[in-house]
Amino acid sequence: MSLLGEDPCENTTAPTYLFFATSSCTVLITVVASLGNLLVILAVCINPNKDMRSPFNFFIANLSFADLIIGLITAPLGSAYHIIAGIGAENDQFKDSMLLTYFNSCTASLLSLTALALDRYVAITYPLLYRAKLNPTRALLVAIVIWILSILSSMLYFAVGMNRYRFIFATTAVASTFAVLIFTNVKIFKYLRLQVKQWDDLHDSSEENLAKKQAIKWEKKITKTLVIVLVLFLACYFPACVFIYIVNFCTNCNCLFIHWVRDIQFVLVMANSGVNPFVYAWRLQNFRNSFKSILTCHACVQRLRSISVNLWSSTASTDTEIQQ
Repeated sequence: MSLLGEDPCENTTAPTYLFFATSSCTVLITVVASLGNLLVILAVCINPNKDMRSPFNFFIANLSFADLIIGLITAPLGSAYHIIAGIGAENDQFKDSMLLTYFNSCTASLLSLTALALDRYVAITYPLLYRAKLNPTRALLVAIVIWILSILSSMLYFAVGMNRYRFIFATTAVASTFAVLIFTNVKIFKYLRLQVKQWDDLHDSSEENLAKKQAIKWEKKITKTLVIVLVLFLACYFPACVFIYIVNFCTNCNCLFIHWVRDIQFVLVMANSGVNPFVYAWRLQNFRNSFKSILTCHACVQRLRSISVNLWSSTASTDTEIQQ
């Protein structure tokens, strides 16, 4: 099998047990990715604790929206496709629909990760420029551009086919995202370390200096969170990319092995869409508090308390008037 040649395994049916195993994995991903990423989006949009409206959080919400599409659309389509293929009723149009949403949402995820990394880099190294130029409205415009680019690039799938597009995706989108994430995170850590050292050398214990140190600690925490996201991204995408290269360049691999590699690659990429919400809940206090408020319906409780107080006041007032 070569990159430029036809796929000899395209018309070879994978074993039924593989179809159903992959389908089971995608069902689990559907549940986890849908619930987790929906919670992240609600946290930013509802903003229950009034501390979520920032460009950085908007980019997180955009990443979660891309992952939510994987959970709500791509994973269920993938599960249904593998069940249909497992019973011998494979449909090319259904397969194309699944792969189109798959490539579209994965590209949007990668671009959103890149936007997050660049947001942190500019915010920390050029804080005045960041405050002057970037606001939630412009972050929303960047998110729209990300989706336009994702949709346009995924159309290439119809021109070159699945194997070639996977190879292009691994070689360009994944590799460039990885390079940007590594570069920005290394630069950020170096800059923050230098800033802390400079302020420590001043031996200034004023409130202003302490506030700056506290701000740097928060930025380091966010950056470490992004590093964790990067590690999880690598854990899923690096082996997936290796499998893509195997599919394109392994000329001696039998079709059973190729089918296994394809399905594992598919599941690995989709699995990445379900892990980030757990990272936010673990590392970022504002997200953790917002999740708690939403899950316990804090706003609903406050509203019910307000209604109860008003009813009690109204009843007490009525009783007083009757007594008079």
